[in-house]
Amino acid sequence: MYDERLELLLAISRKTLGIESFESTGKDALDVRMMTAEDVGRALESAYDAGLIVGYRVARSECREGA
Repeated sequence: MYDERLELLLAISRKTLGIESFESTGKDALDVRMMTAEDVGRALESAYDAGLIVGYRVARSECREGA
């Protein structure tokens, strides 16, 4: 199933965490990762910022349609 939200989260995960896929391989050596709290925080901050940007764009679009 294709979902634009998952694509955005995967792009953030690739950039900040080095995660190339959300698919499980069934092998712990590939599926389980150690990362710092700083890396996780950076990924969460990026996702939050992306949500703010999308929300802002949607709100502006709705205001234009309502005018």
